[in-house]
Amino acid sequence: MNPKIILASQSPRRRELLELAVKDFEIKVADIDEKKIEMDILKNQDGDFLAAAKKLVLELSLRKAQEIQKDNQEALVIGADTVVVLNDQILGKPMDEDDAYRMIKILSGNTHRVLTGVSIKFGNLEEQFVSVSKIKFFSWNKQMKREVRAYVASGKAMDKAGAYGIQEEAGLWVKWIKGDYNNIVGLPIAQLNKRLNKLMNKKVN
Repeated sequence: MNPKIILASQSPRRRELLELAVKDFEIKVADIDEKKIEMDILKNQDGDFLAAAKKLVLELSLRKAQEIQKDNQEALVIGADTVVVLNDQILGKPMDEDDAYRMIKILSGNTHRVLTGVSIKFGNLEEQFVSVSKIKFFSWNKQMKREVRAYVASGKAMDKAGAYGIQEEAGLWVKWIKGDYNNIVGLPIAQLNKRLNKLMNKKVN
């Protein structure tokens, strides 16, 4: 079985990672109100912020997949969403360079989590999962300050949750990682590969 596969994301990092498992797929971007969905879920969270963040990435990834599936009923659609969580706050994409600088500075010396929710829609079949990785940045110092200023000025921070891409210069600030590195980049491709295989086998059977 070789269904049309669609990645419901414009992220170049997700595209590159998906290419490891899938050689032929299309890119389509879902038009959903991510901010409203985030506000609705977080305002109703019952005190377990990490659980609410997991629910959020699952819901956003599902909405993206559903939106694309509407006009692509026969396709297998992959939706994904990534957030950075520090204590009880979500660090999304920065609003401007000052915001990006602020985010990276508050991450320094602290442990944070990166959550990616993935939803796969294939006809009436559905698979969902969340991958969680923990990262600790080195403490803030003059060298990191210089590096962060240069990184933010390059514009690379602006389209990324938490204002950094671990595969870029931000990798210089990482003290340790627990979990899936590719999840931090934006797509837990090893888990996704297994889920895709499982879903296609279900469809065949």
